[in-house]
Amino acid sequence: MWRKVLRFIRRALRSHASPREIAGGLALGLIINFTPTLGFQIPLAISLSALFRVNSLAALAGIQITNPLTAPFVYAMTYRVGKWLLGQRDRAFEWRELDAMDLVRAGAALWVGGLAVGGAFALLAYWVTLHLLARRRSSRVSEGQTTE
Repeated sequence: MWRKVLRFIRRALRSHASPREIAGGLALGLIINFTPTLGFQIPLAISLSALFRVNSLAALAGIQITNPLTAPFVYAMTYRVGKWLLGQRDRAFEWRELDAMDLVRAGAALWVGGLAVGGAFALLAYWVTLHLLARRRSSRVSEGQTTE
């Protein structure tokens, strides 16, 4: 998984995209990553990165956290956060009593929690990535000016 993330990041860094486009792509990928969209993350990342004009390679790097091994942990966390944000109480679960409203409540908790957790990670990643890339590019420019 991490090799794939690093490969996407290296390709994004080599591109002519601005630091804002790369940071925005990573942030978008992280938001998608934490929402219950497993199986649709790649098409979502590519189409939304085109819509918002951010780097699609960075968005693809951002969605690599969720995979079949990590999804249960990621979604359990976002579900708990969503339930807390929505003020939903825990109650005993009975398969015999499962109804459509239970599914709606669970889906709402997953989406709200996913957007909240993803949004928090996205804001942090955007800020850190933007500043690191700006610093990296300015140091490369100054190195190029001193060697001439």
